[in-house]
Amino acid sequence: MVVKPERIVYSHGGGRENGPGAHFEATWSFESVAPGKTRLTLRMVFPAAADRDFVIKEFGAIEGGKQTLERLEEYLPKMT
Repeated sequence: MVVKPERIVYSHGGGRENGPGAHFEATWSFESVAPGKTRLTLRMVFPAAADRDFVIKEFGAIEGGKQTLERLEEYLPKMT
């Protein structure tokens, strides 16, 4: 679901081929804080803390999240 221009919500249910999956719901919220400035809040909800810890360890979720945000930062100026 996308609520333009304030929110993106999606469910993730993938994983590695022949391996365990990563299941969570993510909400990206966008809030205008000043002209040309937006605050992004990312919330990921896992079925249990152990599932979150698994995704962090096995999939490198923290580093992957940083890379995703960097790509978003590069992409956004191209949209205007």
